[in-house]
Amino acid sequence: MRRAYWIGIFSLPLFAALITTCGNRDTARIDFTVKGAPDSTEVVVSRLAMNEMQVLDTVYTSGERVTCEVPVIPDSPEFIYLYYGNGENVPLLLQNRDRVSVTVDLAGSGKAVVEGSEESVLMQEVDSVIRAFNAEFDRLSAELADAGERGEQAEVTRLKRELGSLYVKCKQNAIKYVISHPKSMSVIPMLYLKTSGGLPVFSQATDAILMEKVYDSLKTVYPASPYLVSLADEVSLRLNAMEIQNRMAAAETVDFPEIVLNDVNGQQQSLTALKGKVIILMFWDASNVEQRVYNTDLKILYERYHDRGLEVYQVGLNSDKTAWAMQVKEQGLPWISVCDPAAGASVGAMLYNVTQLPSMYVISRDGSIQSRDVFDMRMLENEIRRLL
Repeated sequence: MRRAYWIGIFSLPLFAALITTCGNRDTARIDFTVKGAPDSTEVVVSRLAMNEMQVLDTVYTSGERVTCEVPVIPDSPEFIYLYYGNGENVPLLLQNRDRVSVTVDLAGSGKAVVEGSEESVLMQEVDSVIRAFNAEFDRLSAELADAGERGEQAEVTRLKRELGSLYVKCKQNAIKYVISHPKSMSVIPMLYLKTSGGLPVFSQATDAILMEKVYDSLKTVYPASPYLVSLADEVSLRLNAMEIQNRMAAAETVDFPEIVLNDVNGQQQSLTALKGKVIILMFWDASNVEQRVYNTDLKILYERYHDRGLEVYQVGLNSDKTAWAMQVKEQGLPWISVCDPAAGASVGAMLYNVTQLPSMYVISRDGSIQSRDVFDMRMLENEIRRLL
């Protein structure tokens, strides 16, 4: 059975993009022949949209050629699937004015022969690789389960090694394909390749580097493609995850995660550079009046204990940096004030598991986090005096 194990990768922004372009579509033509087909074999023509298939047309054939006109976006290939028989499918990548011939011989190999579209021909190569990988992965997984039930530990170890080797080899081949076809949309299924059990091949945060290169390359060819919207979101998520991993690794030497952001003068300020002092790390929203009032009490503590080794590193989670800078200057905040315009998507906030604003952490001279969200000024002062 021909299955597409990468379908279901796209999200709501892509679906919205597809909807907005529906009024500006041209067409591609598909001539589809199923040799040896039973009478009235159903052929369903579908488009990949969101995380499901969007049915475009349904036709019936008894072996004769059927023709279907498919609406497509003018400036970008679209993933189109022909479903027939007992769940078999032929994946295509169709562009405006493509004229594609698809022939399947059910009495023979059952393999689809596609002509007339270079991208669709490449999709057959990709589909063949994906199906071969999953067939072998499923076979080894079944043998592993049987060996486990029989208690054959040596066989279990061997099969686990084979599965790992297959997984690595598949990823290596996928990378080679992606590098060899930098301008083809057919690389996208490779990036989202999964086993039949749902295990992604490109599962590491560091895979964002390859995905970003693919996005940059495809953007030069198909800048209006809605499929790239989802890919851009995936790249952003992976890059954030990679940055978090890197910062957490760096935190092993200083005990608390690093944050480096610009202050009101555009100068980078490092949180870990303050190690050796008692630090109040605070995340806040400069547009919130109540949180601005809190700075008045914090200034009293800062002025009282700064000369003894107290530092404040305050992170404004504000997308409007101009408004944030205005508040910092108007209040005359004497400590290190930085802004993260990512706001709710701030990597620094994720590192410190910030779930509400304001959030505060007290960090000792040795770099260990001593307390969190101590907003009672008397209790906070006692904590500062103890650590100093």
